Amino acid sequence: MLTFATPTDETLAAQLMQPCLIRVVDNIRKHTETLNWRSDYLEQVRWPGETTAAQRQQVRDLAAQLEGASPAAEESIRQQLGQLPTPIPSYELRLTQSIDTAPAEEHRTATLDVWELCFAVCFSDYRPDHPVTVDPVLLDPDGEINWLTLDQKAKALVEQAIDQAIDQAGGTA
Repeated sequence: MLTFATPTDETLAAQLMQPCLIRVVDNIRKHTETLNWRSDYLEQVRWPGETTAAQRQQVRDLAAQLEGASPAAEESIRQQLGQLPTPIPSYELRLTQSIDTAPAEEHRTATLDVWELCFAVCFSDYRPDHPVTVDPVLLDPDGEINWLTLDQKAKALVEQAIDQAIDQAGGTA
């Protein structure tokens, strides 16, 4: 879970995260088009660290009940869900070396957490276990998004992360 250094950082992050995600995904597309690797997105779910297996199952069960619940039952289910840990959606980029470049038994895969890339773009010196501060260069003096700087930072970090993940997988970009 993100911890913000200040309430202002939380407000600014709310303004920047969607544009960061859009720029990260677009730059992933652009960079992977130049590679001989297939890219796939996988939806993941992150649970707060203290969540037990029983709580996870209870959330899943209640969410399933919510599907066809009456309005009265729906309110009760939502109240119960409000007392439980909430999962956070996450997206993983999985890169697989193309079939024509390696035998099936030698396929290499590399994975990246798309949200972690977004956080690295949005925040200054992002480290998961430290309070985050919005990178001030992403905003102009009037507080508007500096789109050129945002795109340049996203492009550089995406290319670096993908190339590093491929290198660690033992492949070549």
